[in-house]
Amino acid sequence: MELTVKQTVSWITRWADYINQHVNELNELDTAIGDGDHGTNLNRGTQAVKQALFEEKPKTIQMTYRTTAMSLVSTIGGASGALLGTAFLTMARLTKEGETKLEVLLSEATKSMKKRGHSDVGMKTLIDLWEPASKALSQHRLTYYKVEEYVENTKKMKAAKGRSSYLRERSIGHIDPVAKSSSYLFVALLEELDQKY
Repeated sequence: MELTVKQTVSWITRWADYINQHVNELNELDTAIGDGDHGTNLNRGTQAVKQALFEEKPKTIQMTYRTTAMSLVSTIGGASGALLGTAFLTMARLTKEGETKLEVLLSEATKSMKKRGHSDVGMKTLIDLWEPASKALSQHRLTYYKVEEYVENTKKMKAAKGRSSYLRERSIGHIDPVAKSSSYLFVALLEELDQKY
């Protein structure tokens, strides 16, 4: 599937709005196994993205992804900013090279994040949302319920990356906050594709 520039901007803006609406929830999830500020940090980043897209009015999908990446990297500290920035920079590069299929862009973005973060499925990170969601999208099987299922699956995992990994077994039973915040990106995408619940 392919999105226009207008749809791409709308999709990312929807994501920013979702993050803004769920700052406290994301902070609470992060308090259980992290620093407790994921919602605040990501909201700062996504609001900067929204502002940049409004001001720059990108004319191409490649520039839309690049603007998104640079805004995230420059406003979010820690692993989240670096990984999400890597994802959108990968999508920008591939789009510039002529790749237009969204399912391919998301799949390659996931691979880039896995490489950058030395992480994989099962480590209780955003990869546990991005990889299955991207795969389901490529098979035209992604639904709101599946997105929620992927988030819930992180509860039973033991963290192997980031601050939450210090908790070891105590990290089990908690949703990964970055998988949750990433889920809003895919929910926003389904909405943009006009998929009904």
